[in-house]
Amino acid sequence: MTDIQTAPALPAAANDIYTPEETRDALLWLCATIRSSVHAEISHINVSEWAAAKRVIPQGLSALPGKFSWDVTPYLKEIADCLSASSPVQEAYIAKGAQIGYSVGVLENSIGYIVDAEPGPALYATGDQSMAEQSGALRIDRMLQSAGIADKIFSQVETKSNRATGRTKLTREFPGGFLMSVGPNSAAKLRQNSVRYLLLDEIDAYPEDTQGEGDPIKLMMRRTDSYEAIRKIIGGSTPTIMGSSRIWELYLCGDQRKYYVPCRHCGTMQPLEWKHLHWDTDENGKLVYESVRYECPHCGGAWKNTDKAYFLPRGEWRPTASPSKPNLRSYHISALYSPVGMRSWESAVQEWLEAQGDSAKLRVFVNTFLGEPFVEKGEAPAYERIMLRRENWHAESRRLDHGTAGNIWFESDAPAEKILLVTIGADVQQDRIECEVTGWGEDKESWSLGYFVFYGNPRDASDTCWQDLTEVIQKKHAGRVPALTLVDSSYSSDSVYEFCAQFGGRGVLASQGADRTQHGKVFALFPVKGTNAQRVDLNTDYLKQEVYSSLNKIRASDTAPFPAAYCHFSADYGEHYFKMLTAEERMAEKQRRTGYTRWIWHKVRDRNEALDCRVYALGAVYLLASSMSNMPDGTILWDSFWDFWRQQKKLAG
Repeated sequence: MTDIQTAPALPAAANDIYTPEETRDALLWLCATIRSSVHAEISHINVSEWAAAKRVIPQGLSALPGKFSWDVTPYLKEIADCLSASSPVQEAYIAKGAQIGYSVGVLENSIGYIVDAEPGPALYATGDQSMAEQSGALRIDRMLQSAGIADKIFSQVETKSNRATGRTKLTREFPGGFLMSVGPNSAAKLRQNSVRYLLLDEIDAYPEDTQGEGDPIKLMMRRTDSYEAIRKIIGGSTPTIMGSSRIWELYLCGDQRKYYVPCRHCGTMQPLEWKHLHWDTDENGKLVYESVRYECPHCGGAWKNTDKAYFLPRGEWRPTASPSKPNLRSYHISALYSPVGMRSWESAVQEWLEAQGDSAKLRVFVNTFLGEPFVEKGEAPAYERIMLRRENWHAESRRLDHGTAGNIWFESDAPAEKILLVTIGADVQQDRIECEVTGWGEDKESWSLGYFVFYGNPRDASDTCWQDLTEVIQKKHAGRVPALTLVDSSYSSDSVYEFCAQFGGRGVLASQGADRTQHGKVFALFPVKGTNAQRVDLNTDYLKQEVYSSLNKIRASDTAPFPAAYCHFSADYGEHYFKMLTAEERMAEKQRRTGYTRWIWHKVRDRNEALDCRVYALGAVYLLASSMSNMPDGTILWDSFWDFWRQQKKLAG
């Protein structure tokens, strides 16, 4: 490359044109010339050199605070250097597992490098607007402060106001450029300003379409057109579902680099693959932790998790495909490479074993540990097979007592001693309300205690169908008062909000299904304006998958214990109920506007109310568990959750 301190030679004649390489060098020289007006010296370092010289990891933002070193995550060094001015790479995409250091090693180092060494307009996009604000306040500002460059953030426009700091919730100004943090949900913000740098985080959490204007990734890429010859685009994400994972599609468009490491025994270079991880279990099927080892496919030599300290620094990236266009790289890195002290092979094997037979847990493992998209089947369980599992106990029922004009309730004789809490899911239709009362035991083992249909006019808040639902909510089931009821508000929402508001926002909440929620979370909670009610948006895609996974659970034998999340049903339930419970299938469908494939739930039968009621009842469990766990990142502490309800049951006698 031409030395950026020396102006590139102009074309010899007026009708001559620059080659692409000459155009790039000329623009780099121009950027350096502009930068020299605000910097005493022009930096020649790349991102990895800048990080090694300047970065200090603050306490609380990493498991390994202190002076930054590439020795911890050497596999990120090449990826970070793709953003360096000296690198020919213009686009780099990383499909990754969790706990591999990507945020610190690539994103934060790139931002620090842009502010301090190679200024220019930059856009940082993450899953949603709130996360963009949190990243600016928590991670970016602390990174700038610890690197000793926080003083470079100030307003680049003279003003009489002493509040012009150059820093807002979403923007950081510095000499020669700015950093704007955005969520991918606002088309107007995605159209603002041209940028040289585009940093895309958690790509698979982006919506497929932004306010009817198309793919947010393409909208943001158009903002780099003015810097086409010298632009830098880096995008990373944990993949989600095969066929709809955008980071995986971008990975397949690149040169598909894998990190090769040497065997300690034979020296053969190889990428780490899950199939070569081996372990032993004891006579009870429990993992023998000390047995976990990686076996070299070339010599059979065994590696331990602690051997990462040996082979990670000796690794190298190797392309395995031809990219679809020049200057495009792509990387795949799983948590098998997570450094010593972070995610271990032993904990990964334990998670793998616990996920067997549970598609929801298996999906999390494949996405977050292997860094790969999950392959969905999506078939509905056969309702006939579930009917054969009906058990010899009675569900709740009620009968009108004509003598008193009241109702006579017949209690369920399900095993109340195993039921720790009860939730209710209610589905509102045009002429009726259907609801299911579900009892939950440890590890989400469930009993359908009763299924009810209340006919009436749900649009009328005073109709008897609402009174019937109130009666179900206020009575005990298997000796337990319902902990939470979710009522579908997609039909006759005003009546639903009025009904829920009378409970004072406690114990009964309006709910609504959503194909996707922010970052794939199971639910999102919103206040309903003008009322005392709250609405819960449920990730129905995730919850329906979990319901189907539970329905597919089988008992090894008549004397074997029931598996976690097993579903129990009364012999009182007929064919109609089970057909409703399995009335949808998950199918891949290509979107015309964006061209992406997404998974859509389609009805295979007309009636699906039983499935919706069970989804709401399960969503209520997640909402309760999340609120009780109270973890900043939304992690649910399931062991503590079930222990709490065990204690409550003991106290209730």
